[in-house]
Amino acid sequence: MPIITGIVPSPDKPGHVVILVDGVAFATVPEASAAGFAPGQDSPAAAAEPLRKDGEGAGAQKTYERALRLLSFRARSARELEKRLIEKGEPREHVVSAIARLTANGLLDDARFAEAKARSGIVGKPRSRRRIEQDLARKGVARDVADAAIRQVMADEGTDELAVAERAARKKLRSLSGLAPMEQRQKLYAFLARQGYAPDVTRRALRAVLDAPPPDDESP
Repeated sequence: MPIITGIVPSPDKPGHVVILVDGVAFATVPEASAAGFAPGQDSPAAAAEPLRKDGEGAGAQKTYERALRLLSFRARSARELEKRLIEKGEPREHVVSAIARLTANGLLDDARFAEAKARSGIVGKPRSRRRIEQDLARKGVARDVADAAIRQVMADEGTDELAVAERAARKKLRSLSGLAPMEQRQKLYAFLARQGYAPDVTRRALRAVLDAPPPDDESP
């Protein structure tokens, strides 16, 4: 993914800055629109095309620049960005135009957004497939896009739902160390169920975590 390597004042456009991507001048934008950009950032705004005035009304351009600022703070799905722009009072026709332009430029990509979210939920804080799907659905990502993203991340990481559930259970178990074994099992089961893991995955994870020897057990 392109990386922002610098932001410098534009030599020929007062009030504008030049965004350097991988060391090369990539976009000239109004200085205010660069808020939230930072060297080393690889957010969707890193690949921003130069903002244009040709053939666009001031209102449409304003909406586009606001969309860019929102993307510079964090990645969003197309539906989520559309909703946010409308909430901020941008005219719907300008929003539709901005979304189309951003999508055409590769700045809005629900598949890429879904994969990043799935990776965070699988590699980072362990979350169930169901919980990740629900989160992506709330952000307006289509179910088939979310499912494909989760499968791709699972394949990339060489893991599966059971392994993620085991990791979640081991992490939770540390806070239950003072309880009796039966109470530990009951609380772990309830925890995994609340996280959206299927009953069979939950039972298998509990067997792996509770019935196995402790990690520091040196017995054969």
